[in-house]
Amino acid sequence: MKKMIGVVSIILAAFLVSNAYAQFGKSIGPRFYSDFKPVVGGWSEYQVTPKGEPPSKMKIAIVGKEGEGYWYETVIEGKQEGRVISKMLVAGNPGDQKNVRRMIFKTGNDPAMEMPVKMMQQGSQSQEPKGKMIDKGEETIKVPAGTFKTQHYQYQDEGVRSEAWVHKDVSPYGVVKSQSKDFEMVLTGYGTGARTLITETPQKFEMPKLPRGMPKGSKPGKSEEDDD
Repeated sequence: MKKMIGVVSIILAAFLVSNAYAQFGKSIGPRFYSDFKPVVGGWSEYQVTPKGEPPSKMKIAIVGKEGEGYWYETVIEGKQEGRVISKMLVAGNPGDQKNVRRMIFKTGNDPAMEMPVKMMQQGSQSQEPKGKMIDKGEETIKVPAGTFKTQHYQYQDEGVRSEAWVHKDVSPYGVVKSQSKDFEMVLTGYGTGARTLITETPQKFEMPKLPRGMPKGSKPGKSEEDDD
């Protein structure tokens, strides 16, 4: 039973992180509408505040390169979830699940676990923007990380409107601020020299086999308690 609970926790953590930047208003984090421009060592950190919920910290970083792919790491820290780390080898924008080649997750002090990519991709949809992007022009804004001269974009899709303020020096997406009616995200820091927080060799995830049939020696029918 304890093993099964651990497995469920890993799966939930995996989906939590993979959706952390997936959809406005449907997850704990934002969706990045700007271009993905990976530079090894580049990182940015945000405070993400969903409507009606306590804020969480989110850090995204490019922590390595392997072949033609980049290791993209997301760290989410919240009062309810604790610390959850995902590390994905991607060949393009991480928001599109087809670009993911490997996926590693670590929750709290638990061992790092490498998840089967196919399992995580089942039922997922591409997170590439499909709506209309409007360039609102240049705008200077102030956030905890400083004052930035940004390009302001507005994204519209099926009645949902989202705003993003982008600066080219912030890696890997350039986002300084992003908001919709359901959440707000602001940049709290950015820089270079990022290194992975998963330094151990990850274990291969294996779904435990559930018992089939009834235990040996037992027979169907009423139990003694049923006769009382």
